[in-house]
Amino acid sequence: MRRMESSGRAAAFLAAGLIVALAPPARADAALVLRETRLHTPPDSHEPQRAMVNLRNTGPDLATNVTVLCTFTGAGGAVLDTQQASVPEVVGLADVQAETIYYGWPRASGATCRLAAPH
Repeated sequence: MRRMESSGRAAAFLAAGLIVALAPPARADAALVLRETRLHTPPDSHEPQRAMVNLRNTGPDLATNVTVLCTFTGAGGAVLDTQQASVPEVVGLADVQAETIYYGWPRASGATCRLAAPH
């Protein structure tokens, strides 16, 4: 009898785990904040420039499938290129870093980043 109770609990536990595994991940897009964007320009002009982005999830929920868009600008604010970075997940109340890379010419003098609207 005890063995049946044990296997019944195990089956219920496995069923609950399967339901959790099949449930879509939580999203917390509204809780994400772009804290800082820095343009990294290496001294060698043949190396690509990078927009380094710091994100913070200010909410308790997991944020998933986050896309950051960064626009690289040149002299006079001319748009040179826009690149994107994907962040698979940001745990609640955590900071993460992402980067996008600009391979073009002329060299960028600035970069601005934003969160892409969720689909």
